[in-house]
Amino acid sequence: MILWRYRFLVLALHMLWVPADRNSVVTLCEAILRIFRDEGNRKDRQKARLMWLVEEYGVEDFKKEVMKEVDSYDRGVKIDQAQPYHTGEYTRRELLGVHTQPQEGKSRVGIHVPAGRLHQKECYEIADLADKYSEGEIRLTVEQNIILPNVDDSKVKELLKEPCLNGDSRLAVNPGMIEGNVVSCTGAQFCGLAMIETKNNAESIAQKLESKVTVDRPIRIHWTGCPNSCGQAQVADIGIMGGPAKKLDPETGKNKAVPGCKIFVGGKIGEEGHLALEPSYTGIPLAEEDLVPVLVDILVKDFGAKEKKGLRKKVIGKVKSILKKD
Repeated sequence: MILWRYRFLVLALHMLWVPADRNSVVTLCEAILRIFRDEGNRKDRQKARLMWLVEEYGVEDFKKEVMKEVDSYDRGVKIDQAQPYHTGEYTRRELLGVHTQPQEGKSRVGIHVPAGRLHQKECYEIADLADKYSEGEIRLTVEQNIILPNVDDSKVKELLKEPCLNGDSRLAVNPGMIEGNVVSCTGAQFCGLAMIETKNNAESIAQKLESKVTVDRPIRIHWTGCPNSCGQAQVADIGIMGGPAKKLDPETGKNKAVPGCKIFVGGKIGEEGHLALEPSYTGIPLAEEDLVPVLVDILVKDFGAKEKKGLRKKVIGKVKSILKKD
């Protein structure tokens, strides 16, 4: 049911488009926030979310209410049904690594934070890097990584040699195409709604996948602990959502409940954005020996990944046995 309400929210917001100027964007956001502030449910914390208000209104009526609110501000903002279709080729901007800025002699340096989790020591290290190379400025990305902007080109090589970005450090400027594109919600360690632990699993599984396959483009893997989808599993190339699963207990010979997941495949962002709203796989145990073979199979079949020597037959056999149990 939560997934259906999430669809209502997505549909409603997809039907409200304004140009990317400050006045239009701020006005639209203000209208939505004011409506939610005035009419959102404050009696039940579980229902104090915008998707519940959209469901109560209905998609079309919510859209009309937002447009009415925007018009009441009299700021000359026009809301369209959809963004004008882009005729050129869409290329997603890469945020990790070193990239030249429009400002002469300046570069931005994207630093990968595995699963978006920073430990205390790493926070100090990032702060020190910012003070030394980017005039104390740090920018955060929606992929849960960090950008140091306005780094002098003459200092980039020195920055890349910093100990906290090399060796056994979790932080890196040029991570693998799988590791560098993992997004994760908070997970069961700190969230009472999550059905599974996400961040630790996201980091370890990504490392395992990097060791087993090679890919020729970034593969976005999003983890979310429950159907609220804070990790936005439906927009990912591969989305992993916490869910029920069973696995054979060798001691009793019976299936028992274990942490598991649903896997969504084929979400897209950008000009041809698409939500993978139905899971391609369900009831997959979260244990590494069960989940990794399934993910490797998806990477090979759907994303053209190449397996490293001698792994394909083992993976196929393992996947068949897991899906058969399900």
